[in-house]
Amino acid sequence: MKTVDSKLFWTMTACGGLLMLSAGCAKLDTGAYAEPSVRVKPAESAVAKVERGKAAEADPGAPAGGSGAFVGRIVFDGTRPAPGVIYKKGMADKDPTVCSKDGDIPKEDLVVSESNGVANVFVFLDKVPAGFKATPPTEDTLFDQKNCRFTTHALFCQVGQTIRILNDDAALHNTRCVGNRNGNISNTVGANDRTGIKLVYKKAEREPFPVKCDLHSWMTAYHLVLDHPFATVSDADGNFKIDNLPAGTYQFKVWHERGDGGKPGLLESKYKVTIKGGDNPAVEIKADAKKFGL
Repeated sequence: MKTVDSKLFWTMTACGGLLMLSAGCAKLDTGAYAEPSVRVKPAESAVAKVERGKAAEADPGAPAGGSGAFVGRIVFDGTRPAPGVIYKKGMADKDPTVCSKDGDIPKEDLVVSESNGVANVFVFLDKVPAGFKATPPTEDTLFDQKNCRFTTHALFCQVGQTIRILNDDAALHNTRCVGNRNGNISNTVGANDRTGIKLVYKKAEREPFPVKCDLHSWMTAYHLVLDHPFATVSDADGNFKIDNLPAGTYQFKVWHERGDGGKPGLLESKYKVTIKGGDNPAVEIKADAKKFGL
């Protein structure tokens, strides 16, 4: 039998030990006794989770939770038009002691505040957001008449919601609602009737429609009926707010009775806005004189 050289034997033994030690270190580096070919995914840090959440929130196409408000203001872009008057005090052509006893009867087809805010502008979604189930409010909304004017010039309501038509004048009125889908609905309201008449619209409309009093020709208002709550009307200084919108990207319609070059129509047909859960920055929607037919 051939004898192995002792020096060679101890050299091979020492090298084998180093190789085993090296392999053991490799195992410890890749995880607790994991095979060298396996890679364990490191845990995501808290900072990384926050940054990933911000990226998803900034992307309108990313899934988002919660709800937010659409807040803004409608602004007349130009020199404010002077307020108009239909009849001076005491000069109404019918029931003057009732209709114009307390002052002039103003024009209401374009009301612009001293800070150029436009009143009575409808801001709305024409379709309910996907997956949202709407229910009509249980409380009545009031539609009153005083000094031969509709005290609510622009009114939004939902299908199935009760409108109570009142009369605070010592004169007979009627309200004739001319909707495209709900048809022509006329109600006579007696003098000083504070109980009122109930009106419930059964169908959603595509846009606001006029309401008239046939006994006093200058009396005009507008109603908008939708099958969801995501609409509103700008206040006396042009401000508006729509609450509780599910987070997402929307295209709103902005409508005014003189919005189509002086005729009823849209100031904006597809005003795009992305709503995030929580607070959202206010927007300013400007409309110049030409849009109102001036």
